[in-house]
Amino acid sequence: MKFPFSKIFKIQSKSIPAEAKKQLGKCFPNAKNIEWEIKNDICEAIFYLNDIEHIAKISRNGILLEYKKNLWLDELPDNIKVAGNSFGEIMNGIVIYKGKEIIYELIVRNEKLDRFENIYNQNAELLNSVLL
Repeated sequence: MKFPFSKIFKIQSKSIPAEAKKQLGKCFPNAKNIEWEIKNDICEAIFYLNDIEHIAKISRNGILLEYKKNLWLDELPDNIKVAGNSFGEIMNGIVIYKGKEIIYELIVRNEKLDRFENIYNQNAELLNSVLL
């Protein structure tokens, strides 16, 4: 039996620049189960730290551009919880670090069971809300 996709995936994993891999190891030395992709010329690593999923975006020359971390709801800062709960029930939370900027992405369900992706800055100001 032939495996037509195996060559694609092998090529993909070999094409991740060493600088990107090195930066991931430097920033997240205990990362486990690392999977790499290249999207729009950015190296994206999906991995686990302490059983929590993370996603890091690293330039080809090894600059950490941003990373995301799934959060337990009790890990959300109080001001973000208050903002999210004022909109509905918080279903999921992600923190996004972009340089010095911290953004929170919440999936919130309203009383009609409509789900929204709400983006908040660290001051709990709503930046964007999209119906899912």
